[in-house]
Amino acid sequence: MTAWLSEPDSAPHGGESRVQLLARVADWLDTVPDDGGHTVAVTHPAVVRSAVLAALDAPLSAFWRIDIAPLTATQLRGSPGRWTLRSTAAPLVPRHD
Repeated sequence: MTAWLSEPDSAPHGGESRVQLLARVADWLDTVPDDGGHTVAVTHPAVVRSAVLAALDAPLSAFWRIDIAPLTATQLRGSPGRWTLRSTAAPLVPRHD
């Protein structure tokens, strides 16, 4: 656990390193269609952190400094190659129709 938390290339027990995760998420962002629609991904906080890092072109060292609370939304805007962070940690509020 210590290695995984402190070494970005560490992938103990055959898991995925943070470097690999960031690359996978950045590659996925490059495949999102630029058709004016919306894409929703329900996922783990580590994937959201990686998407934020990719959008901001931030260093991997910032990974643990992004707090993603449960049941919150993070919004990215743009298209492959030019993402911007619109909001993060927005609480999901149920609609009462």
